[in-house]
Amino acid sequence: MSPRRLRTLLIALSLAGLASVIGIALFLIRADNVPLFHRVTDLAVHFGAIDRPKYFGASSLPYDDTPNDNLGIVTIDEFSVGNAKAGLGQFPFPRSVYGRALERLAAAGAKTVAFDVIFVDPGDAAQNEAFARGMHRVPTVLADVIDTTTAGRIGVQPPVPALKNAAAAVGFTSTDRPGGYFIGQPVEIDTGATGTNANERLLSEAAAATQTFTGKPFDKSSVPTTDGRLILLTPELLALQGVNSQGAGVEYHVVNFAGGSVIPFASVLTDTIPQLREFAKGRLIYIGATAQGLGDFVNTPRYGSMPGLFANARLADQLMRGLYIRSAPDWLNIALMIVFPLLIALALTYLRPGVGIALALLATAIYIWVNLALFVNKLIWVDLVHVAISMVLATVFVASYRILIEGAQRRVVTELFGMHVSPAVVGDILKQDDPRAQLALQGKKVKATIFYSDIRGFTSMSETMTPEEIYAQLNEYFSAMCDIIFEYGGFVDKFIGDCIMAVFSAPYPRPDDAQRAVIAAVKQQELLAEMGKKWAQQGKKVFTVGMGLNTGDVVMGNLGAKLRMNYTVIGDNVNVAARLYNVAKGGEIIISESTYDEVKDFVEVEDRATVPVKGKIEPIRIYNVTRVKTAAPALK
Repeated sequence: MSPRRLRTLLIALSLAGLASVIGIALFLIRADNVPLFHRVTDLAVHFGAIDRPKYFGASSLPYDDTPNDNLGIVTIDEFSVGNAKAGLGQFPFPRSVYGRALERLAAAGAKTVAFDVIFVDPGDAAQNEAFARGMHRVPTVLADVIDTTTAGRIGVQPPVPALKNAAAAVGFTSTDRPGGYFIGQPVEIDTGATGTNANERLLSEAAAATQTFTGKPFDKSSVPTTDGRLILLTPELLALQGVNSQGAGVEYHVVNFAGGSVIPFASVLTDTIPQLREFAKGRLIYIGATAQGLGDFVNTPRYGSMPGLFANARLADQLMRGLYIRSAPDWLNIALMIVFPLLIALALTYLRPGVGIALALLATAIYIWVNLALFVNKLIWVDLVHVAISMVLATVFVASYRILIEGAQRRVVTELFGMHVSPAVVGDILKQDDPRAQLALQGKKVKATIFYSDIRGFTSMSETMTPEEIYAQLNEYFSAMCDIIFEYGGFVDKFIGDCIMAVFSAPYPRPDDAQRAVIAAVKQQELLAEMGKKWAQQGKKVFTVGMGLNTGDVVMGNLGAKLRMNYTVIGDNVNVAARLYNVAKGGEIIISESTYDEVKDFVEVEDRATVPVKGKIEPIRIYNVTRVKTAAPALK
């Protein structure tokens, strides 16, 4: 691996690590602090996928959503509060009312009754006794209130003793809500070894009610939880849907509930026992407030506000059905936030930025789909939001780095070579791991063929031409000649007035550079003859060009001052080429002996007299190229 590739890889991996750290930090931070990115948001995204199972390869929901015939709901709703026929005044009702309701539910065959109503104040003794008598008729579950001190100790406010002693079980309904949302509830809480309620094992009301109803124990070891919580599943199924109807001459609100039947509390007190039996027989009956004015509502991550009664009843429904969301362990979620960004960094390092970005975004999209499909089909919750954030950030960070660095390198290459070589050569340079290193800008010794061409008699000819005519004809000439130079892999070093200096080849010397240079010179002379005929017909000046070529070692690199540099070649062999083009007459291609030695097998030449060259003791032999043989070898 080249040093540049290794450096790029290390920086890319570091940037991917930064993306992972951001994802992990958002994953671990308290939900209240960054509400937009906490795990409640992640859960809401998954619930949104359940709304559209067909998009994730599921023909139906991953669970049974038919009514639970073992569950019934009694709502303290607007119809019940102040209902004169039921003898109900304003809430809270006298506790004897609950005792009477329990006696009627017992007579109707209810198996268990759970109250999502708080009874922690002492109350009236006679009222408590009437309530307790009802609890002796049917197993009843009451609610604790749990609070947490500033020291982190758990405090419990149980129901008044007269009621607690009569209850079959007690469970908590209130717990901390991450980010203000009700996402679930612990099945069990241990109070710890200190405090006024030390070493207590507290069940949730849903677990206590279901345990009382089924006789099957429920605790944190037997129920899959996330962060200790049983996750509330699809709360949209808890929405009330119903119509008004008549029953035994008494108007009440009949509602179908996804987990069973729902009737108003007033109906428990006014319906006939046969009517109640149809609703309550053999069921776990939940009683709680749903009236807007009573304020017993919770916020869910995706479906807004709903009565807390329905959330608790749904948790009991899930326990009855064994319907659980199983979440991936934190270590797996964090591992995904590390591994995927690192893989993206590797891809973006070894692939072209455009391809790497496309693959990274495709991988992110595939992960999102597979993640949601796993949830929709199997109710397995693997983190999506934070893993996807890590992947996207890794893509942005690494791609931005590569684009900035390679963009700078592209600008260097383009500035140096964009006007001097063919676009194919520039593209070839840019494909290298380290374009700047490939250019050897600091200078390197190479073997090259130096080409000079000069218009004969241009100075005197230009005296009779306007500046516009001079520049138009020169630009036409230069463009045509440079196209041939580019075609044969040459580098246009500079224009010196009407003279062209080119190097075969920069920046990458080739073994057949001399052959390419001579063929390019011949092609230029042929094209110039055709252009001369056209110019003559157009009434323009016609000129000839003399060319000189020499092959040998030169120093190639970036030369100049801090503010102005030029990629060029220097050395004695450059001076020799300059001497030769001055010797050449119009239409001639004069080559040195060193160039002739490389092309003698496929060109015909005329010997010329030796010429002295400044800096050399002996004069050099030169030749005039007359034509390229038909059987010239193919260029490499």
